[in-house]
Amino acid sequence: MGIFIRIGIDNAYEGQGIRTGDYKEPRYSMMVEDDYLVIEVEIPGINKEGITVKLVGEDKIFIKAEGDGRKYLLIRQLPVPVTVENSQAVYRNGLLIIRLPIKGTRIGVE
Repeated sequence: MGIFIRIGIDNAYEGQGIRTGDYKEPRYSMMVEDDYLVIEVEIPGINKEGITVKLVGEDKIFIKAEGDGRKYLLIRQLPVPVTVENSQAVYRNGLLIIRLPIKGTRIGVE
């Protein structure tokens, strides 16, 4: 069971998102599942070739998506430090799911 961290309040489907120039902030959520930070971003109408995902340092994510007349931009501080090693990003049916390993070493409890 994951721990809910944040849900973006802007709904990309209704056109109520924050705009930065021509870009709109997509609806998103972040949660901790096991040793991963999972980020789900709604970016409908985009081909995967139009998506750019960058990790800035250990605690900031940059996501830009463009295509079919739509432009999305999400830049967010992450709630925990992560690493790009063993990370994964999958895009299907308008939903981008990013799994980032949480940085640090798990300490066993006896």
